[in-house]
Amino acid sequence: MTNLDVENSAVPDLSTMEEAASLSEIAYNHILQLIITGKLLPGSILQERQLAEMLSMSRTPVREALGRLESEALITRSHGRAPMVSDVSIENFAYILDMRKLLEVEAAGRATGYIDQDKADIALAAIDTLLATKQPTAIQHWNVDELVHSTIADAAGNPLIASTIRDLRRRTHLFNSARIPTRLMPGASEHTKLMTAVMGSDPELSRQLMARHIDNVRDAIIDFMLGARRS
Repeated sequence: MTNLDVENSAVPDLSTMEEAASLSEIAYNHILQLIITGKLLPGSILQERQLAEMLSMSRTPVREALGRLESEALITRSHGRAPMVSDVSIENFAYILDMRKLLEVEAAGRATGYIDQDKADIALAAIDTLLATKQPTAIQHWNVDELVHSTIADAAGNPLIASTIRDLRRRTHLFNSARIPTRLMPGASEHTKLMTAVMGSDPELSRQLMARHIDNVRDAIIDFMLGARRS
């Protein structure tokens, strides 16, 4: 094998990788929509082959999409069996957000006055950058959202609380700004006020702002799910 052959063999085909990622995203969004709208009910078995045929694609991107849905607890597997749809009722998401509120409100209070200044400044700068971006992507919005909430959770001083908050947030990750674009600007504004409060010395103010923020997220998700199921 020549040096040129070695170099070429080491370079991935970016166009192929992008196409695979795009197909995986298409599969993910299509299956997710079926779940959110209730067309795939809790307990429904998901077969890779059938889904691939329905979407006119190979099983690989479908498998990747199912793995992503499983990581978000939207589908479950039992003893190596085919995945099935989890309970994604409005009531279930209300329970998840209620738990988030309990933990994140307390975390905000505990983090107040103890948050690392440099990390807080990074989070605030990330919010400003997001607001200055003309058309931020859902991934950009999620990265900033995760940065803000994780920075506060970590500053609360309890790794178990921080870990649980991350897990609960992962379960509501699907309701990003791509699905609820009206939350982008209000959410960023709430994040700025929240980070500023946590950098201060009033734990009760931080708790109040976090509680209001989670309530707004909950209301937006419920409105979205009700609208999706009416359509």
